[in-house]
Amino acid sequence: MKQFITIIGIAVIVTLISLTLLSEQSRNSRADELDKAVSGAVKQTVKASHADGQTDITSNKEMVAHFINTICTNIKSDGKISVKVMGVNYKDGLLDVKVSQTFKYLNGKEKTITVRKCAIYE
Repeated sequence: MKQFITIIGIAVIVTLISLTLLSEQSRNSRADELDKAVSGAVKQTVKASHADGQTDITSNKEMVAHFINTICTNIKSDGKISVKVMGVNYKDGLLDVKVSQTFKYLNGKEKTITVRKCAIYE
């Protein structure tokens, strides 16, 4: 009987440690995905705003719309995405954004990851 209780206790501890590690790994992978997606979308949008013969981006609003479209196609994980534009100028090729992603852990707690990126066309 004593061995049975010891085995159950060890199983519970191993399960809790596994869930903790899984949650931390989930946060890290989402943070990496968000960082890469925002970086790529900012660079692609700024580059597209100064491409030869481009007619897609003719205003600041169109530049922001292009960025949002690009970021939405690059993020595959499930979560609520919010974009705050800190600065934009399509003529000079400037885009500064803050992107936040809110997601839930396995235990139901919500977490928000925020990334801010800025790019200027050279």
